[in-house]
Amino acid sequence: MAGPGRAMTTCLVLGAAGGGKSLLARRLRHIRRGGAPGGGHRDGPGGGVPSRPLSRDRSLTRGTAERRGGVRGAGRAAGHAAHGRQGPEGRELGRGPGKAPGPRCTQPSRLSPQVGTNLTDLRLPRTVTLRELGGCMGPIWHSYYGECSALMFVVDAADPTQVSSSCVQLLSVLSAAPLAALPVLILFNKIDLPCYMSVMEMKSLFRMQDIVSCATQPITILETSAYDGTGLAEVLQWLRATLGDPQ
Repeated sequence: MAGPGRAMTTCLVLGAAGGGKSLLARRLRHIRRGGAPGGGHRDGPGGGVPSRPLSRDRSLTRGTAERRGGVRGAGRAAGHAAHGRQGPEGRELGRGPGKAPGPRCTQPSRLSPQVGTNLTDLRLPRTVTLRELGGCMGPIWHSYYGECSALMFVVDAADPTQVSSSCVQLLSVLSAAPLAALPVLILFNKIDLPCYMSVMEMKSLFRMQDIVSCATQPITILETSAYDGTGLAEVLQWLRATLGDPQ
């Protein structure tokens, strides 16, 4: 962490609780280390996305801000671990187009929702700090707006119950004066789950065309899976283009 008076290039990582922000940040750091599991706090030379998902080992779960426990956090984590959300008649919600009604959506090796803030450094080649803020910190997100150079907003594409609240949060973030000119990356995450909603569905539900046309920020939209690495190369490319140039 930078000391007083030391400038940092920071990208805020925001979104509702349980959207996968913690795993996303750790996965990006893992890729920048060349796919080597665990060890140290500095990022090594770049590498490709590993061929298989990370397991829930020590390297993935260590961190000062990753605390398991608390009734509310444990209950929410349990609900998101199942991801078998059922409608009134017992049908699955949010299944992507063309997906057969298979098993319930499960998420092995997921992290508990972030409570508080967490910092992850990436070397792109400039060192960029991802400052992840927990979803429960929404009322005080604005306290961090003046300390960032870019913004990533993570949405759980496998949870239709989060769409309305995530849309409200996104509109609030985009309307904040300190963020009026910052580049924004919107990530529809958890597309590895069989019940995820496609990018077209998510854009329609968010009325994304209207949001982009009215926003003052340059907005990029990607689909990702922090669990299996899908789309994370594009996220790193966006970070390099936006923040990684040392000039």
